[in-house]
Amino acid sequence: MMVEITENLNSLCYKVVGICMEVHRELGPGFPEEYYQNALEYEFKSSNLSFEAQKAIQVFYKEIQVGLNYLDFVIDETLILELKSVREIDNIHRFQVIKYFAASDYPVAIIANFGKDSFQFERLLPPKKIQERKDYNIK
Repeated sequence: MMVEITENLNSLCYKVVGICMEVHRELGPGFPEEYYQNALEYEFKSSNLSFEAQKAIQVFYKEIQVGLNYLDFVIDETLILELKSVREIDNIHRFQVIKYFAASDYPVAIIANFGKDSFQFERLLPPKKIQERKDYNIK
């Protein structure tokens, strides 16, 4: 099943980006990612958003677990939020999220960059090759 951005999913992305913008406006750019993580946890709780911070996802090779990845946030059991505090979002960051898609069934991700004077973000969907292997449960 190919990922289709539903109105609910689009609304969730919009809400999360707005909260990230608020945190960036208050804290400013360039702090360590941990500071933004803590501020976002506070804001997500205040907004009654369902989230899990530092969610571990298992990586398998055939039948054995070979490692764990830790997602900065999973919001509403649907959206990966990956935090950065860097000069620019680049392909290394995008590839990191693609690996998360490969190891999970989450249908959408946002890379949020707090490292610039202006808040920067990108919304990503799993590549077609990954989507073809998955069965997404989209809210």
